[in-house]
Amino acid sequence: MHSVTILGELKLFAQSIVYWVFAFVASSLFYFLVGPSTVTVFGKNIPIPVFTGDSFAVHFFKMMQSDFVPSEVTLIVMTPLSGFITQVEIALVLAFITVSPYFLYRFMQYLSPALFAHERKGVSQALVLSSALFIAGCVFAYVYLIPLTFELMYPFTTALGVTPLFSLDAFMAWIVGIMLATGVIFLLPIFMALLSFLGVVAPDFWRRKRRHALVSLLVFSAVITPDQTGITMVLLFVPLVLLYITGTFLARRAARS
Repeated sequence: MHSVTILGELKLFAQSIVYWVFAFVASSLFYFLVGPSTVTVFGKNIPIPVFTGDSFAVHFFKMMQSDFVPSEVTLIVMTPLSGFITQVEIALVLAFITVSPYFLYRFMQYLSPALFAHERKGVSQALVLSSALFIAGCVFAYVYLIPLTFELMYPFTTALGVTPLFSLDAFMAWIVGIMLATGVIFLLPIFMALLSFLGVVAPDFWRRKRRHALVSLLVFSAVITPDQTGITMVLLFVPLVLLYITGTFLARRAARS
């Protein structure tokens, strides 16, 4: 009987997100196969999406290359599949960002029957805040962490008198890895509030252990940022401290709900 219940729950969960899976696949294909073009109507250029090799994924890669790679650095391809895999990776990331709000909506629809009204409100707020924090972390990494790290680290290579080359695979892995890791890190207040809401950690624990937390965040910032000057470490450490302070307030509020 218990196994039948579990299978039924799994079936309901699968049904609740199957449309998101379709949307994710369709969005991935769109970014991989479709790109911007213009048509002239009554003397005005109107942008339209068309099937082209110069897809949105290619445009986004060119933007990253322009933003991050200095003129003296050359990106190289190590395998014939690298270009294809890179475009697929970019299309998947763009699709995930685009349809992630819909996934949260479908997930909330699955949970709603088992929640009280105030619980549904709390979960909805947490999901919206989680999405905002994750995207904010990715944007923070793209705008500040990654460009500054590139700018500070490449002079060490040129000082040695060697030719700076960067493989396409390593470039994409590094960019995507830093963005996703920073996005997850920015979810710190949500994790703190969730642990206090479930009763795993008392809300006063976060306040009493703030000194230990600050040291841990400083060490973590030093490990995740490869910059030897410490500038990017501080740049990441400051928002993490603000997120931790925010988490202490959210944990206290979650424990009272």
